[in-house]
Amino acid sequence: MLTVSVVRANDLKNLEVIGKSDPYVVVHIRPRFKYKTKVICNNLNPVWNQTFELIAEDRETQSLTVEVFEKDLGQDARLGVAKLRLSELEPEKLKEVNLRLLASLDTLRVKDKKNRGTCTLKLVYNLFNKEEQEKALQEEKRILESRKELKEARVIDSTTAAVDAPGGTGSFSGRFRRSVGSGLSKAGKFMGRTLTGQSSRRSD
Repeated sequence: MLTVSVVRANDLKNLEVIGKSDPYVVVHIRPRFKYKTKVICNNLNPVWNQTFELIAEDRETQSLTVEVFEKDLGQDARLGVAKLRLSELEPEKLKEVNLRLLASLDTLRVKDKKNRGTCTLKLVYNLFNKEEQEKALQEEKRILESRKELKEARVIDSTTAAVDAPGGTGSFSGRFRRSVGSGLSKAGKFMGRTLTGQSSRRSD
């Protein structure tokens, strides 16, 4: 379980002719399960302080992807993207990182080398025991089935889009936290607060 606190961004690129961009952040390890922060309007140095819980199967090979978008009436535009390898994290140890945002993760092909700002995260990684792992997989399967039903009922448009936080259909952290016991509260203490009472929504 990777607990991610999206703290803030600084010096974001402004795409607006009048005023400033309205940024939000999407974080994921696997594209089927994404988290989306709230939108901060008219701000190139936004503060979110929102915490999410993501599951990783293999810390040695997987990475956390962080994307900052501007909310638009038409199609949202990406302000920047960054990636952090999970192998850089130590279990049970809080780490704060300032990720430099890029125009693209394909740095060999991207032509835009201009500064796109940074995104600050706090992260802590907790290892599952066998029982916690099984319960996590069961809960993810339930979420996928629930989202599929919503898509078929045309309640949602896509099973790949990030879903707003906090609260609502597909909420994972509350039910899972009750299932696995004290592991997540330990992560919450590392973040300087417990996660109890916070809610976030996952997409599939």
